[in-house]
Amino acid sequence: MNDALFRIAFDYAATGMAINDLDGKWHKVNRALCGITGYSEQELLLTDFQSLTHPEDLEINLEYTKRLLSGEWDSFQIEKRFKHKTGNVIWILLDVSLVRSPEGEPMYTIAQIQDISSRKQLEQKYRSLIEYNPAGIFSLDLDGKIDGVNPAMEKIIGYDAHELLHTSFKSLIAEEEDHLLILQNVMENDQYNHEITLTHKLGYQVFLGAKDVPIIVDGKIVGFYIIARDITEHKKTKESLVLLQQDMQDVVRKQQGMTFKFKEVDGKFIHTLCDGELIYRLGYTPEQIVGSELSDVVPWEIAQNKEEYYKRAWLGEENVLYEGMLNEVPYLASLRPIKRDGQVVEVIASCIDITERKRTEEDLRATKEMLESLITNTSDAIDVIDLQGHVLQINNAFERIYGWSGEEIIGQQLPLLPDERKDELTEIMDQLLSGKEITDYETIRLHKDGTVLQVSLTISPIKDADGETIAIAGISRDITERKKTEELLRKSDRLAVVGQLAAGLAHEIRNPLTSLKGFLQLMYEKGPNQQRYYDIMCSELNRINFIVSEFLIIAKPQVIEFNLKSLKQIIQTVIQLIEPEATMNNVQISVQMSKKDPIMICCSEFQIKQVFINLLKNAIEAMPNGGEIQLDVHQDQQEVHIRIVDNGHGIPQERLAFLGEPFYTTKEKGTGLGLMMCYKIIETHQGKIQIESELNEGTEVNMTLPISLNRSIDGNMKVMAK
Repeated sequence: MNDALFRIAFDYAATGMAINDLDGKWHKVNRALCGITGYSEQELLLTDFQSLTHPEDLEINLEYTKRLLSGEWDSFQIEKRFKHKTGNVIWILLDVSLVRSPEGEPMYTIAQIQDISSRKQLEQKYRSLIEYNPAGIFSLDLDGKIDGVNPAMEKIIGYDAHELLHTSFKSLIAEEEDHLLILQNVMENDQYNHEITLTHKLGYQVFLGAKDVPIIVDGKIVGFYIIARDITEHKKTKESLVLLQQDMQDVVRKQQGMTFKFKEVDGKFIHTLCDGELIYRLGYTPEQIVGSELSDVVPWEIAQNKEEYYKRAWLGEENVLYEGMLNEVPYLASLRPIKRDGQVVEVIASCIDITERKRTEEDLRATKEMLESLITNTSDAIDVIDLQGHVLQINNAFERIYGWSGEEIIGQQLPLLPDERKDELTEIMDQLLSGKEITDYETIRLHKDGTVLQVSLTISPIKDADGETIAIAGISRDITERKKTEELLRKSDRLAVVGQLAAGLAHEIRNPLTSLKGFLQLMYEKGPNQQRYYDIMCSELNRINFIVSEFLIIAKPQVIEFNLKSLKQIIQTVIQLIEPEATMNNVQISVQMSKKDPIMICCSEFQIKQVFINLLKNAIEAMPNGGEIQLDVHQDQQEVHIRIVDNGHGIPQERLAFLGEPFYTTKEKGTGLGLMMCYKIIETHQGKIQIESELNEGTEVNMTLPISLNRSIDGNMKVMAK
């Protein structure tokens, strides 16, 4: 009877029922379970419990079953998923109990299974509403403990949900308030709006605008939702605005100038604001100005004049400016209308004290008068031209030196350049615009009557406030007479040099002539066939010829051709020429120079070779017992530096000052003309030569040559060397 009743109750139970063996195989199932899973009784009995379990729930299901069979639990309840016969997933509430034998051994399990898919769908919709809500949401129980936090709230306070579950909400509150009191208000009023301040995980405060809503189940409040949005930035902005307003008031009050506003009321301009340091310097207080019209404060005549400017601003004119003077304080006012919907509702004005500006203007006026007087009365010609070369201004000295009056020349191209120097103005402009300065530049210009003038120019740019060149100012000085004087001095110097050369030449030639005269007398006395006298006489005649030849080279003007040449190639050629003589005298020549880039200089190749040959031969002759010559070459951006060092017998210090003079030499058979030629060639190439020496230590020759000469080089250039 009991078995029959159990079978009926089992088969017709509204809840799914199943008996499983210890391996989970279905032993007996009822109709409700078949309806839940979609399988017939025969189909279920061919499977086991695990085969219907969703793969993601299988692990926890096996874990619970293991605990049940181990005796740790007598039963367990779990929500899990089954796979329906149609392939759909269904949610079930599973209650499993273990049945044991009288001896306590596990025999089988009894499972009660309820289909909770509908409830789960509702929970999923509800959870989606919470999870994806842009507002932050806390879920609290009646004790104020947190039992739920959505992602938006996690982002707001920096905590993950698992860090907050089952903790007191009060622990997050930064302000001294009892949130349970707030929840009491919710119970009484259904919902309650307020602000709360929470502590972020990183320690700073977060301000929330919150709404507390009760959670009601079966008509009873079982907890609360706190739905909040982050108003931290809004609150900070609001506080910043308050501070900004306070700062603005402080700025207006403490400014050196003065700010005031006014509006038209019944045809009168009434001041609505006035503050700033200037108002006190003018002898008034803000209280005297605000609420009053201008005529109530200042004399009627001044008020009448200033109200004309008030009217212009009130009628909509932008940036109305006027100057005033009160209590001997000059000021400048700027009025601007304030409009709403196109209508002027108020005018705001800013005033500044212009005492310093007035003083500066007076100083500038005095300075301008002084400069104009200086420019007018100076003896140097001054002209100002624009960037196209048109004359803008000239002074009296310009008219006196060049003969052109202001009426004739202003607005015209500068008519001072000879035809052959027409491009000079363009070159000067280019140099000035590139930032270079032109000082004491000597050139020629034309007088109005065509006379050529020698002038010295100093030219500078005139720039605007942005640093842009807008004009060119030139100062010119007539140096024609000075040049004539210099030429006379040069002629005197040349005559002195010629005299010196002539005296030296006479002295040098007299010695071999004396020898020739003596040998001729000996030959006359001793008779012919004196062969040794012939050899000496030929040697002396050759010496006279050599001296005269070098003298002619110095004295005779030559045309020198300058070209761009490789210094390295010149030096290599000279070394090849001089090396046999160096080898015969047991002298080694070492050269140090850059191997990367060729050093190109503008020079006369023949003359530069002559310099190197003379200097190297001097060095070889200074070392009769052999030695070493070092030749070092390096360059910077503008010059080439050449250094020749020997370890010969050296030159006494007292003789160094005379090196380079004609017929001054330290050699027994020298003339001094070779070293003089070296000095002259280097000078012609716009270079420098310097000699240093120590007795028994050696001699060092340092030369510098410019990479390019101080004139345009277009192909080849010929220069008359004098």
